[in-house]
Amino acid sequence: MIISYTLLRVLPQKDREVYYAIKELPQVKEIIMTYGEYDLICKIESNSLEELDNFIFNKIRTTDGVTATTTLLQARPKDIIKDG
Repeated sequence: MIISYTLLRVLPQKDREVYYAIKELPQVKEIIMTYGEYDLICKIESNSLEELDNFIFNKIRTTDGVTATTTLLQARPKDIIKDG
């Protein structure tokens, strides 16, 4: 399972429209509105990097009002923390 977070920039006055459109996509497990450089953050679950790539390019980026995205992959704790 690949867990990622996609940060979205959205056209002014389109934030709610984009929020509700993206919230309905089954891969999106959580979505929040934010202030600052990005307007929305989505938690996405996918089965592979290829599936994630297709989802970002064919669903998220084609949503009317989305102007830019940045996607961050969740690191597995065992990859960054060593036990004792």
